[in-house]
Amino acid sequence: MSSLVQRPTVVSLFAGCGGLDVGFKELNYDLIYACDNDPAAVEVYKRNIDERAYVRDVTSDDFHAEMKSIGTCDIILGGFPCQGFSKAGPKKHDDIRNLLYLEMRSAVSRLRPKLFLAENVDGLSQNFKGAYLEAIVRDFKDIGYRVEYRLFDSVGFGVPQHRRRIYFIGVREDLSYDEFNWPELTHLAQSRNGEAAIAGFGDLFSPGSKALLPATTIRESIGDLLQLDVNIADHRVTYAWNDAWDSIFKKIGPGQKLCNVRHSPTSVYTWDIPEYFGSVSEPERNILETIAKNRRHKKYGSIPNGNPLSVDVIKELSGVRSVSTHINSLLAKGYLKDIDGKFDLKGAMFCSGLYKRPDWDSPSSTVLTNFHNPRYFLHPQENRPFSLRECARLQGFPDEFLFTSGSSERELVDGYRLVGNAVSPPVGRAFAKAIFMYLSKEVKIEAGISRVVSRREAERV
Repeated sequence: MSSLVQRPTVVSLFAGCGGLDVGFKELNYDLIYACDNDPAAVEVYKRNIDERAYVRDVTSDDFHAEMKSIGTCDIILGGFPCQGFSKAGPKKHDDIRNLLYLEMRSAVSRLRPKLFLAENVDGLSQNFKGAYLEAIVRDFKDIGYRVEYRLFDSVGFGVPQHRRRIYFIGVREDLSYDEFNWPELTHLAQSRNGEAAIAGFGDLFSPGSKALLPATTIRESIGDLLQLDVNIADHRVTYAWNDAWDSIFKKIGPGQKLCNVRHSPTSVYTWDIPEYFGSVSEPERNILETIAKNRRHKKYGSIPNGNPLSVDVIKELSGVRSVSTHINSLLAKGYLKDIDGKFDLKGAMFCSGLYKRPDWDSPSSTVLTNFHNPRYFLHPQENRPFSLRECARLQGFPDEFLFTSGSSERELVDGYRLVGNAVSPPVGRAFAKAIFMYLSKEVKIEAGISRVVSRREAERV
């Protein structure tokens, strides 16, 4: 083999179970080192991707010594932790995890790769007025890298799930390569509610020059997995729920959720499930629905998530007599709460709702680490949560990618967490291909990679 022929070497930091790395393995990159501080993630990575993976804290002396011993590499990958930016949790400006990208910067500065790829939640671009986004670009520029970023929804790469993430590409400034060509969307990624303000950010909804395929649906992805089956790897659930919840499951239809605070056809109200939440009289139901319909009206206040209403307003709007008596009954039953003498709905108060059952013929919402708990998400048809294998498919993991090695409940819950924290493999695959095309302009790449890329191109024609 000629000395000019080589496989691009990859160092993967904050690797998790390897969702970003799967495509690089498939395209025959040389994954020389990966690390994560989660032992469960590293175990799954080693089982499915490469043995050269280690449990490491990137602030530790061991990690810094390993970076020094590696010397150099072609590419660094890094999905640095995102909890401080995520919309799903508290947004803390001083969260120490927000600064872990500096450890990635240190590794890039030491190893001097030709290119690095980093990923984070889209909240990075929105929270704290974009301060961290600007700092990341500036900090990598200071060590000699040209940095660009784009926002992509995984559904645009054929993933049956809306998963909006920001991606950074950094190219070493001394390289004479042409401009990096970002991956092109293959499927429609239409904007959803609340996304109009960012629809012009990067390539999130940009169709490019090619006709795009329809978005992949949940049915297309997991429609063959209706019945749980121990003979299908990871196709099992935790059964960690109260049997009494079955009465709730039965009332939640496709595209619906348990939600009192949004008056919408997609909302099922607690008072519509007396088997679990307790029965109400017709006047009481009238009062509850009156509050549900009017609590967000600006004339009654400016609280973003809804305003409590006074007895007089409730009486005027509902036309119910003896309103105070019925309100006291609803307080005792747990349907209402008293806020300084005014009244608002109680129960299922999350605006995003609980027991959400997605529609079969649409992409899923973002797969989260709690998809094993039906209190948050239900299967589109079955009265159970998604299985781990179903979640893996919704993320785009191949069926041969195994998250568990036995029947341990702890390992199963770990698997859900790893899937929910991962980068969608088809997105990583698209970047692996784009980076291959970029690096191959000046470097001869081993023929095996060329064959894989050529085969995938042929399959898309």
